[in-house]
Amino acid sequence: MPKYALVFQYDPAVTGPSEGEIADWLACDKEVREAGVFVYEAGFHEPGTARTVSVRDGATIVDDDVADPAGVVAGLYVVDVADINAATAWAAKIPTARYGSVDVRPIVEYHG
Repeated sequence: MPKYALVFQYDPAVTGPSEGEIADWLACDKEVREAGVFVYEAGFHEPGTARTVSVRDGATIVDDDVADPAGVVAGLYVVDVADINAATAWAAKIPTARYGSVDVRPIVEYHG
C-alpha cells in the first residue's frame, strides 16, 4: 500500500490549539494505531527554535529567523493506506483540521 504524509499546519495569528484538544489528539493517535495504518508521527517545536539552511553559489546560509507567513507547520503523520481517499479521511480526523489545514502528500520511497 502507498504511504502518505499528513502534514498539519495553522496560522497562530488567527487561531490555535485549544486546552481541551489533548484528549482529541490522544483519541486520534489511538484510532490510527489500532487501524493498523500508522507508520510515523512527529510534532514540531515552534519556529523560533528552528533554522532555515540554504546554499547559494556554494555558500551555506543559515537563517535563525524561521517564519512562514502562511502559518506554522505543527507536525505530521505518515500513514500506510490504500489510496489518497483513505489518506484524506485520516487527515480529516486530525484535530488541527478544525482550525488549520492538513496537506495529504504521497510519499516517494526509493529502493536501492
